[in-house]
Amino acid sequence: MCYQVKCGTCGKSTWAGCGRHVASVHRQISEGQHCACRGWPGVAPAGDKAAAGDSAAGAAAEGSSSTSACTIL
Repeated sequence: MCYQVKCGTCGKSTWAGCGRHVASVHRQISEGQHCACRGWPGVAPAGDKAAAGDSAAGAAAEGSSSTSACTIL
């Protein structure tokens, strides 16, 4: 699980944890208070209208699709 922490470099809010819930942490932080010292995986850069957290929509917009399969041996 990811959670909000204070950046030791700039003092703004950033994230820590597994990396799978970064977008959720990003939404909880006020605009202008996001640390830029570290990346925000799954979060669209400011001004980008595409929802980075919705990879299926992004793939559909690009004309491709993603699938996954699991083979149990």
